[in-house]
Amino acid sequence: MRTWRPHRLLRWSHIAAAVCGLVAGAALVALAATAGQDTGPMFGLAGLVVLISGYLLLLALNRRVSLTGDEVVVRNLTADRHIPLKSVASAAPGHGGVDIRLKDGSHVKVMAVGTYHWLAPGLSRADEVAGAINAAADPATDKRTTAR
Repeated sequence: MRTWRPHRLLRWSHIAAAVCGLVAGAALVALAATAGQDTGPMFGLAGLVVLISGYLLLLALNRRVSLTGDEVVVRNLTADRHIPLKSVASAAPGHGGVDIRLKDGSHVKVMAVGTYHWLAPGLSRADEVAGAINAAADPATDKRTTAR
């Protein structure tokens, strides 16, 4: 089984931002607790900051795609989706990740290996993942250069 996650630099930057957000949220709660009156907006802002920090932690720690001998397991934030290789028509890298097209016409987006050209060129493994899925889904033909 082969598993791909977001690039390490991207994961660590999400974790660092989430930790800063949690500290800021705690500081806002402490400030609101010591303030005299009308602290409702401060508690609301603290809750929003903590919520965004939780989302960043999900982005950092909970996205992956795994390729086994008979299926692709895609985890985008909260739930696993098991896709049998025999139902995969093609996989192609896209802007937000790898787009897996199934034989029934539906699409599955893999967010774990998006193309992060804004961060730094060469950090994306979307081409590698799409090629590996295509090769595993149909080993008789090499579809590694599938057009978008």
